[in-house]
Amino acid sequence: MAYLFEQLETHRTITCEEDEWLLFLAAARSNGWDEEGTRYDFPYQVEEEFDSMTDYLYNLWMILHLSKEMFAWDGNYTEKKNQIVSDSDAYYLAQALTGARQLKDRDLLEFMEAGAFRICAT
Repeated sequence: MAYLFEQLETHRTITCEEDEWLLFLAAARSNGWDEEGTRYDFPYQVEEEFDSMTDYLYNLWMILHLSKEMFAWDGNYTEKKNQIVSDSDAYYLAQALTGARQLKDRDLLEFMEAGAFRICAT
């Protein structure tokens, strides 16, 4: 299943096939990208999951579950959990991919150069 990425500032979206994304990550790492790791976006997750039409205890349970997920977050780039790739990490990822033979999708490179983005849950 394809990845959906969303720019934090502009909300522009772009898709990338799963095998391509994994190839891009590997190529960036081999070209010297020193990854920061992604950030679990707890407020965003709560906003997505919170339902004012349901029971208070359900929402409390949901927040506790998300808290547990946040504290266990390992900063990966492959799960689709609405995590954030920071401005600097996106910049250095794009720099590591510039000129990489594996990167045929210049739109994705331009997208990453624009700054922080979210790896959307699909």
